[in-house]
Amino acid sequence: MISALNHRQQLSGNKLFVVLFFLIIGGIACSASRKAGYLPNKRPATDSVPQTQIPDKQKQEEEIKKQKYADVPAFVNDFHVALFLPFYVNQEFAPGSYNYQVVESVSDYYQGVLLALDKLKRDGIIVTLHVYDSRKDSMETVRLLSKPEMPSMDLIIGPLDPGSFLAASAFSKTHKIPLVAPFLMMDKDVIDNPFAFFCSPKLEAYGNRAATHLLEKKKTGTILYLTDNSKTDKAFKKGFIEAQKDKKLRVTERLLNGELNPKSLLVKGEDSLINYILIPSDKEILVNGALRAFREAEDEGYKLQVIGLDSWLDFRDPEIEHWNKMHALIATASSQSGVDSAYRAFYHAFRARYQIPPGDFALKGYDQMLFFGKALLTFGKHFPKYVLDTHFDAIGMDYYWNFNGKVVENKSVRLIYFHQYQFIPLK
Repeated sequence: MISALNHRQQLSGNKLFVVLFFLIIGGIACSASRKAGYLPNKRPATDSVPQTQIPDKQKQEEEIKKQKYADVPAFVNDFHVALFLPFYVNQEFAPGSYNYQVVESVSDYYQGVLLALDKLKRDGIIVTLHVYDSRKDSMETVRLLSKPEMPSMDLIIGPLDPGSFLAASAFSKTHKIPLVAPFLMMDKDVIDNPFAFFCSPKLEAYGNRAATHLLEKKKTGTILYLTDNSKTDKAFKKGFIEAQKDKKLRVTERLLNGELNPKSLLVKGEDSLINYILIPSDKEILVNGALRAFREAEDEGYKLQVIGLDSWLDFRDPEIEHWNKMHALIATASSQSGVDSAYRAFYHAFRARYQIPPGDFALKGYDQMLFFGKALLTFGKHFPKYVLDTHFDAIGMDYYWNFNGKVVENKSVRLIYFHQYQFIPLK
């Protein structure tokens, strides 16, 4: 079974945990079987854990550098990571409230980070985690950043709210400390920091991935692009066009909410001739209406495949029958497969440690901490200039880091397709 999260949705009180549970049987039910509500013991007990004295690493690095070539970064396998999350320690919230769900999400993420640290330790990577309760309060974040140990950090993860992240970004840039934005939370364009890593791909990356997929096809039927002229559509289209610099696709464009005469737009021929219908829209009524418009063409034997967005996973009444008939291809930044051996190992390790199944954010914490921990071991805190423009695989999401002139953003997007009422990863 594959489950996927709408990775573009900001951390909020609505639909935080999106799991495709309808009509899907088999595999591991990841989030659907989670116990309701967060467990208080999932959160750290204080706003800074642990309180430790950081050794003088500069002297150690200078000694190591004497034994290495000058152009190779010198660092000690003894890394310090600051984690800023809104745990709201010693505060309780009503079940279902906004803050309740935020705490549950970041607690899941924190548990995933801790599990990754266990793995890094077994691999010989020494990481000390310093945990801070930022409470989504920029003034509290500024206070925490003024702590004496902060300039010695090798990596900062979070905080989540825009004001706090701006403060952390300024600190990161001044001290040349890599900074990670673990979730989608603000417009990347307001940040100018080459040390800032944004894990959530922009919509342009979704369009780029869809175009790349189509460019790989030797032969296609009609490529029909249904536009709603929304902000989502325009961003997707920008990436879709940019991916066609060397080779152009023949694309027919129509309004999503216009009158559609599908059979006049499609071609019918050999079995391998597939018509592709791109619908980069978050609007459920328009998307469902378009899918229903192609019902007759489906019944008359036209080969169709629809390409959509992970926001469709949030639809209240998705057109599942049409997803299945049209082998819906969904662009998403993250997905989980119950038959993947790496995911199963993560799942069982998480259950063994916490006695509950992992949530979606737990896997994000695990993937991100593993990647950045290994990057630190390989390049130290200098890793930002060594990991660019290279593809890195992980369990729940992949990474392709690209510096856009202001920040480093992840441009890796997965495609999963819906077949026999379950999602299958597209290799």
